[in-house]
Amino acid sequence: MGVIIWAGVPSTSVGVVVERYPAQPGPSRRIDTIQVPGRNGDLVIDQGAWDNYGQDYEVYFRAGAGRTPEAARIVRAWLMRPQGYQRLEDSYDPDFYRMAYYQGPADIENAANLFGRMTITYTCKPQRWRKDGEQAITLTAPKTLYNDLFPALPKIRVYGSGAGTFYIGDQWAEISDIDGYVDIDSELQDAYKDTTNKNATLTLKDQTFPALEAGENSIRWDGGITRMEIIPRWWTI
Repeated sequence: MGVIIWAGVPSTSVGVVVERYPAQPGPSRRIDTIQVPGRNGDLVIDQGAWDNYGQDYEVYFRAGAGRTPEAARIVRAWLMRPQGYQRLEDSYDPDFYRMAYYQGPADIENAANLFGRMTITYTCKPQRWRKDGEQAITLTAPKTLYNDLFPALPKIRVYGSGAGTFYIGDQWAEISDIDGYVDIDSELQDAYKDTTNKNATLTLKDQTFPALEAGENSIRWDGGITRMEIIPRWWTI
């Protein structure tokens, strides 16, 4: 029997067990289609993104004689207390996690007032993040990182002093004022040190925050940069 970990809390802590292996749905590519009079087929405009999708889990919980309503309230609180996107993990794909939200309704079947059964449907972001992509990779010399998944938007900590430039493949980022370190978050499109905004010190090729593209990514630096730490955020769909 399987386990869901929702917002850091395992389903077993509220007595919920996954009854059967869940389906493995995936996102739809976000595209626009245009029909042109006199032209066969559609024109396709790819927005370069994917839509959210639903993930169902068929679950049950034991309640004891006459206690299904009480147990149902505990299960609903576990599901609905977290607000917005939360971390979703399960025992069926333990190397990955997703970000999801639960909207409900939490409709629970009462079986003989002894246990409950329901289908939990989470709304998931399209990405499945690999857990090892949360670990920082320390670089003290030029190195090549290989990405066998989708282009990733890393968090990069640059150490040093003064000005320096780092390169990831054919991308580059120039930092005019490094005071110990600067964090560059490509997902948030932000540069900062602690609570101090550092965007004014950052110049980017084509005004684009660096990504770890699929395949080989050669990383090097010059100037006042002494080392780098990269949290790659590997992901797939």
